[in-house]
Amino acid sequence: MSQKIANKVVETDVLVIGGGIVGCTAAWKAAEHGLNVALIEKSKPERSGKTGQGMDEIGIFPGRDGVTTLDALNLYLGGRGPSSLRAANRVLDPNVLYKIFDNALWALDEMERMGISMRYVDGEFGWMPYGSYPNGEPGPLIELRVHWHNVKPEMASAIRKNGIKVFERTMVVDLLTNNGIVVGATAVNTRTAEFITFKAKAIVLGTGDFSRHYNPSPPPCWKYKMAYNNCPASAAGDGHAVAFRAGADITRTETMQPAIVRDEILLQPGQFYLNDGITAKTFNWKGEEISRPEGPLEYLQYFNKGMVPLYQTLEHLPDDFQKRLEIHIMDETPLRLKLHGDRGFNPGKHWYQVAGNRGSHVLSGGIVIDEYFQTTLKGVYAGGECSEACGIGAGGALTAGMSIGENIHRYVSTAPEPVIDKAMVEHQKRTALAPLSVKDGTVPMELECSIRSICEEFAGPIKTEGMLREGLRRLSSLKRAFLPKLMAINPHYLMRCMEVRNILDLAEVHFKTALERKETRSGSSKSQFIRLDYPENDPSLDNKHFCVRMENGKTMIVAKEVPELNQEYAKEKN
Repeated sequence: MSQKIANKVVETDVLVIGGGIVGCTAAWKAAEHGLNVALIEKSKPERSGKTGQGMDEIGIFPGRDGVTTLDALNLYLGGRGPSSLRAANRVLDPNVLYKIFDNALWALDEMERMGISMRYVDGEFGWMPYGSYPNGEPGPLIELRVHWHNVKPEMASAIRKNGIKVFERTMVVDLLTNNGIVVGATAVNTRTAEFITFKAKAIVLGTGDFSRHYNPSPPPCWKYKMAYNNCPASAAGDGHAVAFRAGADITRTETMQPAIVRDEILLQPGQFYLNDGITAKTFNWKGEEISRPEGPLEYLQYFNKGMVPLYQTLEHLPDDFQKRLEIHIMDETPLRLKLHGDRGFNPGKHWYQVAGNRGSHVLSGGIVIDEYFQTTLKGVYAGGECSEACGIGAGGALTAGMSIGENIHRYVSTAPEPVIDKAMVEHQKRTALAPLSVKDGTVPMELECSIRSICEEFAGPIKTEGMLREGLRRLSSLKRAFLPKLMAINPHYLMRCMEVRNILDLAEVHFKTALERKETRSGSSKSQFIRLDYPENDPSLDNKHFCVRMENGKTMIVAKEVPELNQEYAKEKN
């Protein structure tokens, strides 16, 4: 390939995009099977991804105390058992969830063999209940408490020792395909502007969730523009966007998680309802205790009665729970305790404002995968929160990455040699590097903040057709007027330009799919979809989800049946 098209061409069996838990474990395991593996990460794998700061707990682990994989699946899906678990997940295909649970203990063993310490105190595993019954009694599922401050440096060390070629500070531009089969990807080094073409027989996407089309947890002002509850770099939807543009299906793009606590410095949302059954207390602005709104419609009822703003507090938790909460914060987001202390803020006593019709914490869909973590685009695999298994957290990412790495050699062994379309590479190079030539143009963050503002105002949790159409019109106007004017004052800004391109594409998909779903779909606060102009469920959409992909430059939206659990899995294991 001509050096005029690419500064560097890298040939590999497997290209892993994203250096988080999925990327590191998939790369490490694939290399164990003798595959040539390259990994690209727009940051550094030592501290990249949502677990870069740390992690307090991971996974759900059947196989202990007589709880089978099928038991765990039914409990997690809400078929029976603790009410606090019902509809908590965002996985559509139960077979994906089954595989995650069924391989959890194996993945845990592999993690320790990788050299990552999973022991909590005194060399022992820190098993703890997952969820609880309404009376506060712990449920039968368990998860693993971990001190994971050093997990990413340890993972980065392990993959480098295993011979994986690591390209850090390298941002994916797009996937390369040929006759519907993936053959590689293009990327840019965001320190040197070096344009790189990767020829690969298989791609693994592990790029995190998508939530930067809505404002972060703190107030939406310039100072806090990137202060997201989770790692903002992992929330740009890079994997969603490149899969979508390459023709893979993404799903649940119309959904969002509304009505959670929102404050200047936010604790993790789970800390308000996963305290061994003792939930946060909720008060109106007068200080009167009220029942917690389960979703936007309940919040709207309080709004119409003049009872907002609403607040939640953890001040009633016993002292031992408060200590555990402090450890929880230290394990997962240690910086927050310092920020709290610097302003004289007591996270155990402060009242936190509850968001209303805001996109305060969003997991907007994921890439459709099957139980082997394969996407609908041949040769592309996905796991973690960029996939359909979003919401399962670090444990799901760990199991997905290990499983992909364990099995991907079977596909690679039969995959054809990749043939690169030079015209496709040239187009992607022009797209990626164009902002370097723009003078006096648009700063990427200005465009991103405009996108967030439109999503907040016109596509909050409570939607109507008129608002959605107006928001989509404004997004289209932004794309025409400002996307071509994106300006990169240095190579680092190329990353921000490509991120905002991804965010804009996915924000449009968000609006288009929300317009297509002409119904209100009830469920928990995490699974509601509300259209005031269509207040009832549409029975024709029962057990269906909207799959979205790009085909010949156009967005295609198709309602598909949600898969049933395979009969071989549905039989209770002894």
